[in-house]
Amino acid sequence: MHLQILLAAAAAAMAFLGSATAQDSCETSCGNVTYAFPFGSEEGCYLDPGFQVTCDRSSGEPIPFFGNSTTNIVITNMSTSESEMEIMMYVAHDCYNTSGPVDNTVPSLSLTYFRISTKNRFVAIGCDTYAYISGDRGGEYQDGTGCTSICGSNTSSITDESCSGVGCCQVAIPQGMSSFEITLSSYRNHTDLLELNPCSYGFVVAPGKFNFSTNNLHRFGSKMPMLLEWAIGNETCDQIASKDDVDKLLCKENSECDKDYGGPGYRCRCKPGYDGNPYIQHSCKNINECERKDPSVCQHECVDLDGDYECRCPKGYSGGDKKDGRGCIADESLVLHIVV
Repeated sequence: MHLQILLAAAAAAMAFLGSATAQDSCETSCGNVTYAFPFGSEEGCYLDPGFQVTCDRSSGEPIPFFGNSTTNIVITNMSTSESEMEIMMYVAHDCYNTSGPVDNTVPSLSLTYFRISTKNRFVAIGCDTYAYISGDRGGEYQDGTGCTSICGSNTSSITDESCSGVGCCQVAIPQGMSSFEITLSSYRNHTDLLELNPCSYGFVVAPGKFNFSTNNLHRFGSKMPMLLEWAIGNETCDQIASKDDVDKLLCKENSECDKDYGGPGYRCRCKPGYDGNPYIQHSCKNINECERKDPSVCQHECVDLDGDYECRCPKGYSGGDKKDGRGCIADESLVLHIVV
């Protein structure tokens, strides 16, 4: 069985990315997940259909879905500042009995403005298993990777929390993948291993969300959490700037284009000294560093400024005692007075 999920935006809606604005009346949460522009649950609230969140309340408990609810991709967490979204993605499985193969799923995912985060790992579970993940890298070319997991006859070598190729294997995700498909297969149809391990499993999983257990060899779930990362459009900050088209950028007041992100697309971030959602007007607000309880901010008096702060020295001293600064230095007249 092939499970294909296509999350793409309508081309007409992409005619001008800078034209969308967030409305004050827009829904900003669904269940335990909060979201804001460029995401939204209805037209006029999201930047583009590729950023739509559907809040399904039919079961009595609100469930946020990526795109519309027909995709069946549940959102479990979202971070605008990190440009990340955590979703529940399908697990591939390849099962056998004494007659041979009986069930096989090949999940796939295709994205428009999102990439598979390299913070994820591709994991395969099984004692007679080889697994492969392949897909597009930014629509430019195909790429892939995989691993092999073999237990042999000595099952005592299978260890909980170890995923190094005996019962479980894992590899890094290629950078920039905008789509993927998982393929599983077996060397010997799990012959002589059916009671211990009738199925192979393969999935992409977010960091810290999976620890291998020998119980996984006999039964495993149908979905696992994975991270997606996103950006706006297809042009980088520099590409937009070179066309003198900076008005196209969605970066609002007290924010800037993130030059540390190399694309595809671009990301906004609040300027140093500010915090908030850089895609919403007036959202990036001044951080009051003086309210922090970190003693390294200032040793003496702290004065909050717009987007910054200032450390003032006691009377008779000059300079500043900001972290990484030269500190407060006694004035010459004070030094002379102490010497006398």
